Amino acid sequence: MLKFAKTRGAVAMAVASLALAGGTTLATAGAAHADGDCGATWYDVGEPGSLYMQRSDGGYIYVGEVEQQYQSCGGGVVNARGHFQWASAFQSAYPGKWINVWQYSPYSNDSGSEWYQTYTKDAYSYPVEIHHASPDAWQAEATLNGCGSYAKGTYWYYGTGTPWGNWYPGNCPNV
Repeated sequence: MLKFAKTRGAVAMAVASLALAGGTTLATAGAAHADGDCGATWYDVGEPGSLYMQRSDGGYIYVGEVEQQYQSCGGGVVNARGHFQWASAFQSAYPGKWINVWQYSPYSNDSGSEWYQTYTKDAYSYPVEIHHASPDAWQAEATLNGCGSYAKGTYWYYGTGTPWGNWYPGNCPNV
């Protein structure tokens, strides 16, 4: 009887170990393409694109700029996000305006689109794992609510660490 209990305990331990190992393997495999902030340092990549809005007097005011950031999470996971920084003069003159910040790749449906108001200095898209696109080329973009034009940071190809396209300014009507 005692021998049977030991065998049953050993089998239970083996099953638990296999389940744990299988769960760990699945969690690791899933993390290889997980979106989100892994807690690693964010780095700027490429050049920012500036956004302007036409004032009621016909002139333009600088709204801010959008740039792409990335973080290396280990295990081949690299996240990218758009970062928009409001110009202080715009924040003061137009409180309550909204900005949409996102990541763009013609090779993926992911974007990490997020909306922010002028009450915060920095606005970020939700991080997107770069390997959701093949090839892994991404561009940070931003626009004001109601504007059809948007600013773009450098179009960046992570496969070689080089730009595939330039940054572009965006010009919005008074929205």
